Amino acid sequence: MHATIICFAVSILIKIHTMNKPFRILALCSVFCLLANICTSQITEPASEGGEYPMQLNDAAHPCVTAQEYETLEKRCAENIKLLGLTTTNTRSTNTTLLSWPLKAATGLNDCGYYAITAYADQNTAGGATQDWNCGTNTYDSHRGTDIAITPYPFYKLDHNEVEVIAAAAGTILYKSDGHFDKYCASNSDTANFIIIRHADGSQANYFHMKKNSLTAKTVGQTVTAGEYLGVVGSSGNSSGAHLHFEVWSGSTVATLNDPFAGNCNTINANSWWAAQKPYTEPAAIKVSVNTTDAVFPACPATETPNESTTFAVPFQGAGLAPGYAKFYLFMRNETSGMTATMTILNPNNTTFNTWTYTSATTYKTSTRSFSKLLPTTPGTYTFKSVYNGTECSTTFTITGATGITPIRNPQSEFRISPNPASNTVTITVDESMLGSLPTGQAGTATITDVTGRGIINYKLEMINTQLQTGNLANGVYLVTITGTGGSSTTEKLLVSH
Repeated sequence: MHATIICFAVSILIKIHTMNKPFRILALCSVFCLLANICTSQITEPASEGGEYPMQLNDAAHPCVTAQEYETLEKRCAENIKLLGLTTTNTRSTNTTLLSWPLKAATGLNDCGYYAITAYADQNTAGGATQDWNCGTNTYDSHRGTDIAITPYPFYKLDHNEVEVIAAAAGTILYKSDGHFDKYCASNSDTANFIIIRHADGSQANYFHMKKNSLTAKTVGQTVTAGEYLGVVGSSGNSSGAHLHFEVWSGSTVATLNDPFAGNCNTINANSWWAAQKPYTEPAAIKVSVNTTDAVFPACPATETPNESTTFAVPFQGAGLAPGYAKFYLFMRNETSGMTATMTILNPNNTTFNTWTYTSATTYKTSTRSFSKLLPTTPGTYTFKSVYNGTECSTTFTITGATGITPIRNPQSEFRISPNPASNTVTITVDESMLGSLPTGQAGTATITDVTGRGIINYKLEMINTQLQTGNLANGVYLVTITGTGGSSTTEKLLVSH
């Protein structure tokens, strides 16, 4: 748009010389005003994109556990209680077994969060009416458990075993089923992969929808401890997406259903059965990432493509993006209307490179926002962080030159090497504060080696700035190690290019 206006202005200037003097003055003033407007106008970055995270959720027409499955569960649990010689108990209103959270991030998953509660147990027994333990409507008609969805990228997490189901309390394996398909998106008649754990007080926890062949190798009758691995979150059985259906019974029949959350509208039990009950909603930034282009969210059950990266070589050109721009993603749990997220890109020295805000206009269970922002161009390791509802989530990314050379440097290093890449000379700079009153010759040494560690050149650093000759080095990558008088050292990669 600006280019079009400039071309128009130039065409006017070309014609000005043919005009009478009064008209020339008027025309020149108009052109100058036009160009001044262009120069003082701000370049607007693209607005944020996103909204509610595209998740499939169960509902009354597609319940997590079918009536037939409940019938089978009751029958098999009763049989196994008898076979294992376990004592039957009556329904109880108070708990003696406290429950811990039944999920955990697998080793290697570093997201700030990985779940969102998409449905609680329905406390309203009237058909067509719903109410959860907190008097809200985060449930569906006749739902008997707590649905904990994994997010973001649920099928990517499923494929890579990133979220594990763990025992909420110690107990005995009462019943289990495995080997069933685990990527359903709609109602079906298949059996879920599940495990039932009976606790010492006679209560039991039912864990549904796990990944095929992921269940613990332990068998019926063996015991587990609290926090022990049970399986991986999947979408088996009558499931609409990757989640754990966690259901608690105070006895061994569905009639003894319990809702472990204590709240004003829990008519089953007055006290919480959780060792530490989570709040009704948990507004938080649960993941941030820097992406080469837009993430891909295909229809269920296809696996998502995050398109994340931790390294960007400049000049950078991402698919569908303006030159030098990347996509900065924010994923939220319980995004709440009126709350503001503050995003910041921090330089390697923790100063601010860029910062901006996003204010939520709608409330979602899970959501995502992406922002097109200009990348830094100075090589180094940067931090992208977001603060939402007082929670901070961050990730790091590295900027390299087109050669891919990235300094290996302690941010607190008292030495600097420049230029890098170098041609015939390179300068080692020692902070003046380090020299202090040290005698000449005690600032430190510099050693240049090739990438195999073979020493090539040793230098003594005797002043703040020491110039080293690199003209006799062949083109390539070298390591420069600088050792201070105290024995501490720091290393940088050095590219020599004549």
